[in-house]
Amino acid sequence: MLCDHPIYCNGPILSTVMLSGVFDKDKTFVDMPTSKPVNDVLTAFHKLPANATKAQVAQFVDDNFHPAGYDVIEAKLEDWTEDPPFLRGVTDPVLRGYGMSVHNQWKQLARRRDPSKLCAGCASSLLATNYTFISPGGSTSREFAYWNTYYINLGLLRSGLYQTAKGVLRNLLDMVRSYGFVPTGGRVYFTDRSGLPLLALMVNDYYQATKDLLFVAEALPLLVKEHEFWDMYRSVNITYTPNSATLSKRQNPGIVTSKVSTLGPDLFSTASSTSSAFTRPENFLADTATAKTELASPQLFSTAQNSGSLYAASEAGTMPSVQYANRTTAEVGPSLFSTATRRRSLDIPTTNPFASFTRDQLLVLGSIGINDTAAVNINSILYQAESIIANFYQLAAYGNNTHESIAYSRLANRRRQTLIDLAYNPQTGLFADYHISTSQHADIWSINSLWSFWAFSDTLPAESAHSALESLSELHDKFPGGLPNTFYNTTLLWDWPNVQSPLQHMAIQSAAKAENHPIYRKRSGSGVAAGIAQSTLGAAFCNWYTTGGSIDGVLNSYDHATGSSAGASFGSYAIGADGNIITSTDSSDPGDYAWSNAVTLWIFDQYKSQLQIPTCPNIKLNI
Repeated sequence: MLCDHPIYCNGPILSTVMLSGVFDKDKTFVDMPTSKPVNDVLTAFHKLPANATKAQVAQFVDDNFHPAGYDVIEAKLEDWTEDPPFLRGVTDPVLRGYGMSVHNQWKQLARRRDPSKLCAGCASSLLATNYTFISPGGSTSREFAYWNTYYINLGLLRSGLYQTAKGVLRNLLDMVRSYGFVPTGGRVYFTDRSGLPLLALMVNDYYQATKDLLFVAEALPLLVKEHEFWDMYRSVNITYTPNSATLSKRQNPGIVTSKVSTLGPDLFSTASSTSSAFTRPENFLADTATAKTELASPQLFSTAQNSGSLYAASEAGTMPSVQYANRTTAEVGPSLFSTATRRRSLDIPTTNPFASFTRDQLLVLGSIGINDTAAVNINSILYQAESIIANFYQLAAYGNNTHESIAYSRLANRRRQTLIDLAYNPQTGLFADYHISTSQHADIWSINSLWSFWAFSDTLPAESAHSALESLSELHDKFPGGLPNTFYNTTLLWDWPNVQSPLQHMAIQSAAKAENHPIYRKRSGSGVAAGIAQSTLGAAFCNWYTTGGSIDGVLNSYDHATGSSAGASFGSYAIGADGNIITSTDSSDPGDYAWSNAVTLWIFDQYKSQLQIPTCPNIKLNI
């Protein structure tokens, strides 16, 4: 479905308000509920002159809308505990104090929808939710975010907030019930998009923590429904001849036809040909400017305004492993880029292939072949989801196989084998995204390609697990402050020097699974996974400390902290040329930090006996 609300989706009101320059941030207006019935607002808009001034538009907004977030209120966590499970067994007072500080931030992030303030006939972009949700934490985040919620769920469970976690998951399941999938976020303008399909993993995490089989039975039909969405709208059939080096147990398969998933916009294939059809309401000005951008030869991106790819690409680029640079190799030519991985040699390239392009060019959200790319992380997640659904069907049948459990197990096995056939490079022992039309791997390797080792490392040859660990070990040596998605400074959110917690969590999980390979094992606690976990916790701790964090009677605040913060968490942070974290003393714009907190709590729970007080670069702790 396409977002078609007359105010909050593409249309004359949205374009008039956005282009007037009334708001500094695009998302402000589309998060403002109306103060009058929608028909009255439409009537008032049509009375504006054709070339309304900024002041006239501002007056129209003031007369007809409440402030952004007016219908969202703080929520009380009914299952709050001062004794979170993740701290049990943590004895160091600095670590305990820091962990408790992060745990306490849940109370600042809990929200619920309150439509009682709105008039009859008034409208809001906020989607109906029946339970408390956790805000991602940024200044413009006033709703749930699908992908962020995966990590939030992990953190809630580690904090022992099982009732809250269950409500958070029920909100997402209600989205599937209403829309057939989980929108990117809890706003009407997100209902034509979805994020990474992590809902099955969330429900499984909840089940593993609570053994609530009744909830699994409630969720299972909706997990199947979401999977059907990805199968119908985000998958393509591909016919190929497997590389003999990856055949392993199969004998003479000949030509194979299989299905892989992409972030492809089949859902948008009937989109309007007008440029406004491709703008995201919450990023209206940025996407409008992008659509008008003309690039000199060689053209890095195609704006493709009439194909719908700009709109889909703009959404796809909000996730890692969907780097625009990765996707243009086949279109621009392999000579533009150098391969980041040379037989497991992960040296930072001395020449930046993006250096000749301007920031505007790098930010273009053009045609990036997202329908043509089988991303390793998406298909690895879907493999995990299919395996989980199969297991849930078996649980519902008291441990017996059923037609459904067998069918989903076969889907998972087929997807895994297809990934091995297409995305696995036996020379490097690593996976890489696969360009379908050219039958080639992506030239620029992304750390997200390690997700397969988390998903099914135990089924791969021992040498593959060794390759993954070797690569992660080298990466951790080069980037002790955190692992970026790629090694290039493209100015995009995920690339160097930016680091974000979701990728660290994925890297830790991948390393842990590889270390636990049935044949290749490292002694528990001495491996790569624990090292990345310690560094990730350290980065979060150091930023918290340099922004005013302290622990009564244990740790005094940093001498050079600025502002009024008592210690901030950050949605992302930067690393320097030496790979170490660049700590911040400015907590004014921490970004969507809830997932960073959640990963921190998860690390406490998983590695509590191995964690040490972090060492912050060039900073002495006032202990």
